[in-house]
Amino acid sequence: MLTATRYEEVTQIKMSHFPESHPPLCACAYLVDGLLIDSGPDCTGKELADFLKDKGVKLLVNTHYHHDHIGGNATLQQNYSLEILAHPAAIDKIEQPPQPYPYQEELWGHALPSQVKKIGNVVKTAHFQFEVIHTPGHSDDHICLFERNKGWLFSGDLATVTHPRLARIEENQWKTIISLKKIKELMPRVLLTAPEYIITEPSTMLEKTIQYLEETGQRIRALSSKGLSPAEIAEQLFGEDIAAQITEGQFSSENFVNSYLKTD
Repeated sequence: MLTATRYEEVTQIKMSHFPESHPPLCACAYLVDGLLIDSGPDCTGKELADFLKDKGVKLLVNTHYHHDHIGGNATLQQNYSLEILAHPAAIDKIEQPPQPYPYQEELWGHALPSQVKKIGNVVKTAHFQFEVIHTPGHSDDHICLFERNKGWLFSGDLATVTHPRLARIEENQWKTIISLKKIKELMPRVLLTAPEYIITEPSTMLEKTIQYLEETGQRIRALSSKGLSPAEIAEQLFGEDIAAQITEGQFSSENFVNSYLKTD
């Protein structure tokens, strides 16, 4: 299923395997001035290609390598010979996508290989200029795009909710905090996020998220210093974890706790 919504000169393209879905069951791409930011899941790749047929798309940028952001790459590249750009750390994983977890395959399908080039510091379209901001935390290859004159910040999966408690195995919340502070300093007028939300007061949202993440990190470290295991900390702070059961532990509150205890 695909729905499109206009915001200023930007088209938000919401995609999901399920009708009337909301995060985390959907993923959004953005089309602006011939630039497509992310391509959504594999299950909507053909539908996205059909939608873009008369939209003048010229270039695709992936914010990171996860299946719900690169799933349409192969179909779009085959149909439109699109050039695809991503952070250097993402290239191998986009050209040979990792095997998805069963829940990911059910939600999004399995992204096929596509050819990707290293993104530079700036992406230019006919009317806009997007600064490429490396924002690790959600994943090491994560980038945001910032159009300074318009105040648009396309934040991918970096800034989604103010009080997260679940994470993937690879996430690092200390890196996320640094990345959030980095984009807050840019003073964006609006955040356009991959999980559907368009945030028109980003400074307030970012400040709340940073404060929550920092305070939570301090609590987790304090409990860890007392000898509690990550699983015990997660249960004490967040209670029962249904997501861990559904995702075989790939997306869980225990991962969220562990993401604060990493040393790299």
